[in-house]
Amino acid sequence: MALTASLQLVTHLVGPAHQGIEGDWWLAWNFDPVVIIPVALAGFFYARGLRRWPERSRQHSRWRTFSYYLGLLVLLLSVESPLDRLGEHHFSMHMVQHSLVMMVIPPLILLGAPTTPMLRGLPRWVRRHAVTPMLRSNAVAAVWRVLTFPVVAVGVFTLSQWLWHLMPGWYDTALNNDAVHLAQHFSFFAVSVLFWWNIIDPKPLKSRIPMGFRIVYFYGAMIPKHILAALITFSPAPLYETYTRVALFLPWGPKQDQEIAGLMMWVPFGEMINLVTAAIIFQIWWRQSERQQRAEERAREAQRTLEATGHEAVA
Repeated sequence: MALTASLQLVTHLVGPAHQGIEGDWWLAWNFDPVVIIPVALAGFFYARGLRRWPERSRQHSRWRTFSYYLGLLVLLLSVESPLDRLGEHHFSMHMVQHSLVMMVIPPLILLGAPTTPMLRGLPRWVRRHAVTPMLRSNAVAAVWRVLTFPVVAVGVFTLSQWLWHLMPGWYDTALNNDAVHLAQHFSFFAVSVLFWWNIIDPKPLKSRIPMGFRIVYFYGAMIPKHILAALITFSPAPLYETYTRVALFLPWGPKQDQEIAGLMMWVPFGEMINLVTAAIIFQIWWRQSERQQRAEERAREAQRTLEATGHEAVA
């Protein structure tokens, strides 16, 4: 209750969310510097780091660069395009936006293996006075190990979704206040990066979970997500008061819109992503197992050849 009251207080102090274009929603591009500047810097330092990394042709494939910039592009489109304005009027479109932030953008960025390019691209004074002390800090390392521990990562990933969607007043406050809305998006993105970190090996760093168990880890996080989607879909009444009083641009009412939102969370951004992710993990696991088996066979063959050569020499 205290947290809910605090969010409502912030709404009164800071003010309402985006105002302006209503009917012509397709013209509602935000151009928010709070989002655009960090994304532009992330793109610039990544490119700068690649230019300073002469070995990248051997250690950083082009598809990784493409994945990283595609992730940044989808991030910009999800929060700066008219989708953001539609999301303020339709829960279904807001669900699309949040699903992109949680289920599409983080894996695209992590597949871009941003660690080395970003470290190489940052200004020297930033690396010396900020990055290096953090990397050498035992406290930072301990916190990171805790946050990326599989149970913790799944826990915060699940908790963030359930709290924002089911705590009374939280979602409505985010819809009506830019600061809270930004905090909501940031929390969704941050916990999703922690979650996807254990599935994707963002080179040169590696997940602590063996490849085969990553499927179990992934589905363990998806079960509570699907339960939440079912609660939203089958709720007998609209969950959020804001969506019952704002203008509607799409040809369905608030209750049907909420059902579509739950189904979006459940199927295209749920089961479909689950199947694709599980298939990719299984394929990588299978290839790794085959490579390991071939390496073991070559080692045994070499050992047999060595033993045969030794016997011949003795004879």
